[in-house]
Amino acid sequence: MKTSRDRPLGGAASPCKHRATLRFERTTMRWNNSLLLAFSTIALLAGPALPIRADILDFNDWTRVEDPADPNFTSLVISPTEVQLLAGDGPVASGTDIGYQSVDGPTAAASTAGYAFSPAADFTVAIDFSLAFQTSGNVGGLAIGFGIGEDRGGTNSAGAVLLSQNGSFALSPVFGAAARVNDVTQTPKLILLAAQSSGSFFAAYDAASGDVTLGVGGAGAASPTATATYAGIANQWNGDWLFPAFFLRSDAVLAQAWTSGGADARFTNFRVLSGEPVAVPEPGVLTMLVLGGLSLALARRRPGP
Repeated sequence: MKTSRDRPLGGAASPCKHRATLRFERTTMRWNNSLLLAFSTIALLAGPALPIRADILDFNDWTRVEDPADPNFTSLVISPTEVQLLAGDGPVASGTDIGYQSVDGPTAAASTAGYAFSPAADFTVAIDFSLAFQTSGNVGGLAIGFGIGEDRGGTNSAGAVLLSQNGSFALSPVFGAAARVNDVTQTPKLILLAAQSSGSFFAAYDAASGDVTLGVGGAGAASPTATATYAGIANQWNGDWLFPAFFLRSDAVLAQAWTSGGADARFTNFRVLSGEPVAVPEPGVLTMLVLGGLSLALARRRPGP
């Protein structure tokens, strides 16, 4: 009978020892994979959010808002950088508007897609606009505007506004600024620039002071020509994430609401002049959840035979 001393050096190990070695290697690999995924999750959670500014510039990623819907107000996304809002030949109740916002829900937190800004950081956004009327037969008031806020209904919001009546700016010869706090309209402000049919709207948010500054300038401008500021107004809001929006509204503030005629409002060249928008919901959170699920699945997986 052979003893262990009779076995050649480098001879094959016993089958039991081979199976034990395989089980150990698979178990080690399983835990290594789990640790790698866990470390990846931590890195994603701790790392800074990637800038995704380019995505918010595409109007195909924005959401149409109608409050309420009216057949005489229609819209069209002409291209990723241009939206058309139309007022048709028929009456529209005062306060009815149509427009677009950068998130798809009533608030950024309640949205499943889109882009918003943190209230903890400064930002400035701008958009080019134009408003044209048919040559005759325009009766009633229309307003266009652009601003920022916490919710779809404008409960906490501020924006720059251009008012018209009967296809003319004669009754409102300058631009204005409007704001709300908890759905209470604040005192309107004048933006001392002569009302004109085209240009740029601006909205700037200062996190430290809570100031929101609205402005108007030339088309494509990097800064406004004239502004109005609601000092500290955001301190009276809810501290929720903020998002931009633009609109066309039937308005009876000067006389009667929109009744007949035709108007064509264009919004183009939305731009982020400072600050960084964040995807809603944040990609980092989704990735973390996916990786966490994979880690758990690998940790629970039994090694093969």
